[in-house]
Amino acid sequence: MTTLTTVPTKPEGRRAAFALPGPYRAVLLQHRTALWIALGLFALGAAALTADRLWVAHAADVFAASDCSIRHTTTGCGGPVRGYLDAEMQFGRNLGYMGMAILALPCLIGAFVAGPLIARDLETGTYKLAWTQSFSPARWLAARLAVCTAVVITGIGLLTAVQRWAWTSGPELEYDRAPWYERAIYGSVGPVALGYALFGLAVGALAGILLRRTLPAMSGALAVMVTAVAVLPLARPHLWATESVTWSRTYPPATPSSGYPVERGMLTSDGSRLPESLCWDPVRDSDPCFAEHQVVGWYNDFHPSSHFWPLQLMETGILLALAAAATYAAFRLLRRRTA
Repeated sequence: MTTLTTVPTKPEGRRAAFALPGPYRAVLLQHRTALWIALGLFALGAAALTADRLWVAHAADVFAASDCSIRHTTTGCGGPVRGYLDAEMQFGRNLGYMGMAILALPCLIGAFVAGPLIARDLETGTYKLAWTQSFSPARWLAARLAVCTAVVITGIGLLTAVQRWAWTSGPELEYDRAPWYERAIYGSVGPVALGYALFGLAVGALAGILLRRTLPAMSGALAVMVTAVAVLPLARPHLWATESVTWSRTYPPATPSSGYPVERGMLTSDGSRLPESLCWDPVRDSDPCFAEHQVVGWYNDFHPSSHFWPLQLMETGILLALAAAATYAAFRLLRRRTA
């Protein structure tokens, strides 16, 4: 008696179970070139900064082994000193360049989402094909936002992680690197970078649906995000309570080490605060001015370095709330126009 055996084959349904749903797959196929380029640029930026961080650490090790001194250079140490200082100054500049690039990314994300991703489909009418294939308008928009969100979180998360690692773990530099509150550093070494990026994505979606034409949508989203990146940080010092030091001498106190200066001025005998510029004028004698206003000391409001995370989380929360509001408005507008 012969027993027939069959080799189990992988059913098509099982393979399909691991595939992305239709609208998400369509977005990936339609914009795969731009998405791959974006991921490639994120990876390239992270690799370049990693290489620079390793190079400056190597330069520091080589200089330490040379027994040369920067402040007391001896014969034969000019080359090692110059090479080390060039490496560390370039490293500091590259941290700033990467920080400015990360600050600019939300503007580019908003323009891309508003134009090529959404407005072009609405302008050319290609959205009708998707909507006639059992994909509702809301699902069509959700697929586009979900794919972009995944790319943004992956790319921005990678860049900020490498930027923070390079900024915090690099060798001690002869010239101090940018402080934590400097805009390019603050905006690129914490979650606030991701908050701006997601806000840019939401603004792009709203602009694309509102304007429905590629170039106006891109211009509108870019204008909004450039304004947001420039204006919102102005409120940063006021998102968390500052600390203050007072000074009873006739000249203002310095901001404590690593502190983020916010406001400095004069204190009167009744506890009032006056602006520093009122009497701090080198052209005139300040003593009569101090006596006239009964100035008894100075104050200096600042954020210590321990306020980095509270400030980051507060600003990120505001950005996520704005992103949620813009996303909600985009879905409501799309529903009204397709009802």
